[in-house]
Amino acid sequence: MSPDRTRRLSGGEVALTLGVVLGFGLLVLLPLALVMGQALLPDLLEGHVPHLSLAGLQHSLANPRSITAITHTALLSVLAATTATLLGFCYAVMLTRTDVACRWLLSITPGLIFLTPGYLKALAWVLLMSPGGYLAQFGLLSDAASDAFFGIGGLVFVHTLNLFPLACFVVSAAMAGLGGEFEDAARTVGASARGAWLRVNLPLLAPALALAFLAIFAEVASDFGMASTIARSIDFGLLTYSIATAIENFPVDFQLAGSQALVLLSMLSAALLLDRMLRRQRRVRLISGRARPARIYRLGAWRYPVAAVGLLVSLLAVWLPMAAIIARSMARTLGQGLVSSNMTWRYIDQALTLGLPANQALLRSLGFASITALVCGVLALLLAWRLDQGGRVLRNAVLAVSMGAMAIPGVVMGLGYILMWNRLPVFSASGLYGTWPLLVLGYISHGLPYALVVVLPAIGQISPNLLDAARLYGASAATRLVRIVVPLIALSLITSVLLVFTRTVFELPISQLLQPTSGAPAPSVIVRYFGNDNDGIGSALSLLAIVATGGSAGLLWLAARAAGRAVWGKGVGDMVGMPGGR
Repeated sequence: MSPDRTRRLSGGEVALTLGVVLGFGLLVLLPLALVMGQALLPDLLEGHVPHLSLAGLQHSLANPRSITAITHTALLSVLAATTATLLGFCYAVMLTRTDVACRWLLSITPGLIFLTPGYLKALAWVLLMSPGGYLAQFGLLSDAASDAFFGIGGLVFVHTLNLFPLACFVVSAAMAGLGGEFEDAARTVGASARGAWLRVNLPLLAPALALAFLAIFAEVASDFGMASTIARSIDFGLLTYSIATAIENFPVDFQLAGSQALVLLSMLSAALLLDRMLRRQRRVRLISGRARPARIYRLGAWRYPVAAVGLLVSLLAVWLPMAAIIARSMARTLGQGLVSSNMTWRYIDQALTLGLPANQALLRSLGFASITALVCGVLALLLAWRLDQGGRVLRNAVLAVSMGAMAIPGVVMGLGYILMWNRLPVFSASGLYGTWPLLVLGYISHGLPYALVVVLPAIGQISPNLLDAARLYGASAATRLVRIVVPLIALSLITSVLLVFTRTVFELPISQLLQPTSGAPAPSVIVRYFGNDNDGIGSALSLLAIVATGGSAGLLWLAARAAGRAVWGKGVGDMVGMPGGR
């Protein structure tokens, strides 16, 4: 270990380290602690001496709607995780082990799916599958199929299309190290291609499939978007929406919300614990010097039929929902169909006109997301920089907390911020509750772990000798950070900013729970428009939010490239500076 990482820190550096760690704790850890405390210590925020009590959990478990929400959440999570994992596995095998046609188009589908949030896809599918929706207008939907969609089957269907890329990425990564030597060995002893897959490849891929299942289970259980759209419309109660309802109804039932949040966190913790146990299991090492290239199966006449199935998945997951949003944003009514007399620019014009509610909501979200992304980028840089200078124990602890915080549902984080800034005496006196700065703080608490997870490993790869040499030549800590660290990790830093920006624009639960009195951001307004049968303006606002987010991200990337060339003489893509980099 280099002297730069073991030397005694100055008083200012110690203060900075304590400051960034304390800020991380206040932003992320304290709200979560208050949620758990509300469930187990009901008198914690009532001005009385707190005492441990299970009354809140008993109250929750005695509530029939809570029991229904818990059962529905567990059932939906298991079903959707199963179908999404199976679809993701098949999609990964198709891309990595076959000579399927149209590979380039099929390969971009998983990435495109992550560009839009799940609740927008859910709202789009409502436009498609309603009795008078677009599929029914073209004669592609029967009444029975429409009725079946508005139930647990429809929820599983949309979740599967939204989350199968996660399983595809996990399985593809595992298959990258699965060479052809194992399958060849099985074939030499008489096994068929199917037998080799069932007896050799599938057992080797089982840990990756299990990890994908658990990750998707946690995503479905913590989802708020579909719980507040399709599930709410069919009265299919889920835990995340039940928590929000307990907070938004009058009188507010913090005890019920806290106990339900604890149940939800327990479900997610169980999934994370199983994931951790699987990762700690002894694994078969697949990559060695004797590895052979993986066998690519020649599909022959089946190349195009298999590609057609893959393109159908792409159509259902990406292009059809997007087409529905575009069509509805340009149509006066849904029922009159896609005829020229029903076309209008009115809704898009409303979303683009300054001063109108839809445009104000869009501008708020873009502004809040910009502030959040920049603050998260700076905080992640400073926190990662100080942690890398500190001990390994603190670094691993903060990284573990960040990974855990990424699995915390936004509705739980929003509840924690309500408890913190509305009921905790020291913070409630600040007057921040109900203002947009508190909403931005909530965004930052949810986005900071993502930014930190991206930036911290990048800083950890910088050779300490570079920093030691700069320090010996008299460079200050700030100079070393700006002139050495930032250029070397510029790609990771810009990636973290773009990731947080994109997530924040479409962040629904925190936007809804911490909505400021000065005006709601776009996600809350979109859901409200669809809930009030104003789906035309809701679709237009959704479309412009997607376009504006993509355009803003592109402009930010171009600005970063220009700044890199102006300041350091290199573009962002060239500022790698690591061994083996460009």
